[in-house]
Amino acid sequence: MKTYRHPHALGRRTALAVLGAAALGVAVAGPSLAQEWPTKPVTVVVAYPAGGGTDSAIRAMTDIVSEKLGQPVLVQNVGGAGGGVAAAQVAKADPDGYTLLATNSTSITLAPLVQKMLYDIDDFENVAILGEFQNAMFANKDKPFNTLDELVATAKEEGRPISFASQLAIDRLLMQYIAKERGFELRPLPVSGGSGAVQAVLAGDVDLSFSGGSWAPIVEAGDAKALFAASHERLKRAPDLVSMKDLGFPFGVSSHISLHAPAGTPPEVIAKLSAAFEPAVNGQMAQNVGDNRNMDMTFHDHEGADKVMQDQRATYESILEAVGDEANKAQ
Repeated sequence: MKTYRHPHALGRRTALAVLGAAALGVAVAGPSLAQEWPTKPVTVVVAYPAGGGTDSAIRAMTDIVSEKLGQPVLVQNVGGAGGGVAAAQVAKADPDGYTLLATNSTSITLAPLVQKMLYDIDDFENVAILGEFQNAMFANKDKPFNTLDELVATAKEEGRPISFASQLAIDRLLMQYIAKERGFELRPLPVSGGSGAVQAVLAGDVDLSFSGGSWAPIVEAGDAKALFAASHERLKRAPDLVSMKDLGFPFGVSSHISLHAPAGTPPEVIAKLSAAFEPAVNGQMAQNVGDNRNMDMTFHDHEGADKVMQDQRATYESILEAVGDEANKAQ
């Protein structure tokens, strides 16, 4: 399989592994650290500006997490580079459990594959998955198509490319993949965030757009229509919407609210953090955020998070291999 990882400095996990003497010292000190931890506030670095879905979800959890840990939980917003600035910052933080990253999982699983980042997936320990974005493709209600096949047929009959509002690496890669499989040309329209994608659809500037949840209110209002789920399986919050699997594709794209610590954080500390976030995700405030933001607030502990992140990374590697050279045009 072709490797799409950009060359960068030695991963933190690898660097730590080669420090044998230091590792032995950590192993001895680990149990004591875990028993005493935490002794000061824990900071969650949210990889996006205040007010977004990830930020709102984390802030809805902090009181319960703080109660479970016995220490304040602070939220710091560090936006930029689609989550890359915050990820790079946390990757360099001390691996003591006091600095965490809350982000869209694709900033860890996909971004380092398609862009030169200052971190990679092995620079983090996975603490938990806190929720899943309900990724779907949607279009203006007045567009003369209701399915992907009808859209492709319309564009081919009119002899034109299919236009889409592009905001993220995930939507660009998805559309490049679908275009290659179904044999049509693309015309991306760059937009800023989910609000930009919604505005482009409502204005009729594009055939369709991708969103992790902001499509739901305008579909419910009758101003837009959902065409299909971007995920491999059907969405929990829209089970009647056909999935990529239903459409005959072997892959779909997924993204989650994921929580991470720097590589080398003691496993006992990771376990404590994971256990503290579980009741917070299941709490009423976090579930209300999920309802309001069209997110599935389902918890996965650190072991479950490892599987989610590894599976997601493997899927993106497979899609990149299928897209081939066109992947560079998707960025």
